[in-house]
Amino acid sequence: MRTLLVAISASFVIASASAQSSRDFSGTWTLASDESAIRDFSVPPARVLNVDQTAGVLSVSASLEPGLPTTRLVYPLDGTSQKSRIGDSTWNAVSKWEGNALLMNIIVSGPQDYSLFERWSRTGDGRLTITRTVNRPSGETESIFVYTSPQASRPAPPTITRSGESPRPAAITPTPQPRSSDYVVASGTRVLMRLTNPVNTKRTMAGDRVYLQTAVPVFVNGRLIIPQGSYVTGTVTEAARAGRLKGKAALNLRFESVTLPNGTTRDFRGRAGSVDSRGQLDRAEGRIEGDGKGGEGTRRVAQTTATGAGLGTIVGAATGHVGTGLGVGAAAGAAAGLASVFGSRGSDVVIPQGTTMELVLDRDLVFTDEDLRQRVQ
Repeated sequence: MRTLLVAISASFVIASASAQSSRDFSGTWTLASDESAIRDFSVPPARVLNVDQTAGVLSVSASLEPGLPTTRLVYPLDGTSQKSRIGDSTWNAVSKWEGNALLMNIIVSGPQDYSLFERWSRTGDGRLTITRTVNRPSGETESIFVYTSPQASRPAPPTITRSGESPRPAAITPTPQPRSSDYVVASGTRVLMRLTNPVNTKRTMAGDRVYLQTAVPVFVNGRLIIPQGSYVTGTVTEAARAGRLKGKAALNLRFESVTLPNGTTRDFRGRAGSVDSRGQLDRAEGRIEGDGKGGEGTRRVAQTTATGAGLGTIVGAATGHVGTGLGVGAAAGAAAGLASVFGSRGSDVVIPQGTTMELVLDRDLVFTDEDLRQRVQ
């Protein structure tokens, strides 16, 4: 009996240490280019990462090449946001754990506005894998960076010995494989939602949060997976007002996580597939554009020019100078029309609270029976 208790205790310690090491990214990491899939060189990966991790903070010193100056980034691990200045840009980062993986959302503001989503995870052979998604108004790209570190390799499993016996390695539990009982909400699935906070290009800025609730339930093989009223959060990645002469207002939203009524949360990537509001939606990118003002401005100048010419003709006829009155009136009307155009913008993109829109999943969402179980508070 005592031997059994010792074995159970040792197994618990081994499992705890393994889980802890899987969430520890400390060390010096070197990019393995031949194992990586780099698809966006506008945000180049660091060749060397020096990571110092504590209970509440992940500090990263990144260098494009060994021996070159480093850039330091700080990621709080308690769910709070942290701003860092890199060159001419400001990086606003927030991170959270999903199992043994660390998820990071980063909004970059500066000469070029874009957002990053990174997923950090360690593998059993001591490698660090970072999956990075770069989201720009022109589209989304995903790269995979694999880093190696001799110091970060996992130690051999400890041994359990008794007096008079040779050391024997502890049993290693095989990595669990995906189960056929898992429920997958497939990429491309459309989910109808209602906006709970208003969004518009006049007051909304890139980086602002968006909150929604699902308007209809989602089922997989007859099983309720995402109940009606589940919470969805997102981020505004672009909010541009229309110009005074040309250019349309534009709004782009990125949906990032869903929380079921029982508290289960999943992170994902999604875009707007349809929006019940004025404006034109680019379904491929989820970008909503407002109405332009080019034609309206031209009509306004033409109308005021014609009105001014008519009034000038009447005044000129009364004074005996019809031609002069016509020219002066037309010029005055055109000036008034131009002043009106220069003094106004095109229409903003406005999505009021309660607006319905469709979310299109860009990746699979996987749930287990335990995830879907009703939890007692």
